Amino acid sequence: MSLKEAVKKIPLVRPVGHFIKERLIDVRGIRRLLAERHVKHGDGPIRVGFFCQYIPAWTKMEDVYKAMREDSRFEPVLLCLPSGIENQKLTDPDSLENDAYDYCLANGYPEAVNTLIGKNTWLDLKALDLHYIFYPRPYNMLVPACYATDQVGRYSRVCLIMYGLEFSEEMTKVSLNRDFMTGTYYYFAELPFMRVLNTKRNPLGHWLKLQKTECHGYPMFAHLLQYRDVPSISWEFSKNDFRVMWTPRWTTDPAAGGSNFFTYYEKLLDFAQERPDMDFLFRPHPLALTHFVQTGEMTQQQADGFKERCAALPNVSLDAAPSYEATLWGADVMVSDISSIMPEFFLTGKPLVFCASNMYLKLAAPTLRMLEGCYIVHDDRELFAVLTDLRQGKDPLQQKRQEIVREQYGDDVADATANILNALAEDHAE
Repeated sequence: MSLKEAVKKIPLVRPVGHFIKERLIDVRGIRRLLAERHVKHGDGPIRVGFFCQYIPAWTKMEDVYKAMREDSRFEPVLLCLPSGIENQKLTDPDSLENDAYDYCLANGYPEAVNTLIGKNTWLDLKALDLHYIFYPRPYNMLVPACYATDQVGRYSRVCLIMYGLEFSEEMTKVSLNRDFMTGTYYYFAELPFMRVLNTKRNPLGHWLKLQKTECHGYPMFAHLLQYRDVPSISWEFSKNDFRVMWTPRWTTDPAAGGSNFFTYYEKLLDFAQERPDMDFLFRPHPLALTHFVQTGEMTQQQADGFKERCAALPNVSLDAAPSYEATLWGADVMVSDISSIMPEFFLTGKPLVFCASNMYLKLAAPTLRMLEGCYIVHDDRELFAVLTDLRQGKDPLQQKRQEIVREQYGDDVADATANILNALAEDHAE
């Protein structure tokens, strides 16, 4: 059967012409990809590249890299990209700085490779002869053009471990964008929901075995479990046995979920001052205050005043640490806007207070199920009432949370990293 005849027989929910119109793939692209993606790289260990760029995203797949270093089946390579890349170009084209490379050298990875080898000059990945290359974020705009998935996919199989869980249907469309996913061979979905979604969105690529989407568990959940009993530097200021962590969103835009920062920040500081028996760790998104100043929603003087008041209260701290795994376990309750950190904290089984907003988002099914185990508040009066009850040990949603955790995360959370290594080895052997 010819390739053209095979394409005609593919069971599609939409005609092939519609796929071509959306740039998912065309017949010539199918022919090229079939030829290129089945090239054998010879015998020996499976050579796997890992992009390290944005550190909070890197931690989501760091354990996979570490496990491969200890597994004779694999030969991993750590590829460091500077964070200052927008629209596939360095924001400073004359810079030779690579913050990710510096971070890796300072944190126990002397084998790290600097991909920025000259002014706007990048390492030739094809010369490394890698079987697979892992990306932590699904955005080609954040890597140089030569590292976009449609380019790298010509000589290596592109893999994706998502840096966060998407909480709305709109956000899944952003993360599973065609520009990135068309060049992606193996997507290790973080939840069964995302596996089904990506398979349905790209039926042609999956039918032709140019793409593969499987759910073997989310490494970040397994990673998080390792920090259950690890002391958190961020909580060193704490003297009380009741700790509240607040994670407001970085934007007030309803289309992006909205932020309750301005609804609560002054009142939370007042409440903290009134309740010396509670400790409060404020952890807004790293870009939040800068963004609010840029949009004119805060003046620089107001932002500085917020920081100064946090520093002045003995039971309040403003957290800017790059990692937060141990910090989550150190909290007794989290107060949060809609965000990808919510399901991570939910895994701890501790109370989560969700601050309702004016969002325009249609929440995804897993998020809606999680919210059934959360305390939902609409104003400061409701928020402080919930915190007071929890301080007194009143937690009526505890059993519901435990039920949802078992349902959503399963019993093999800790096996995610090993599952991914085995799946990749099986794929390479095919």
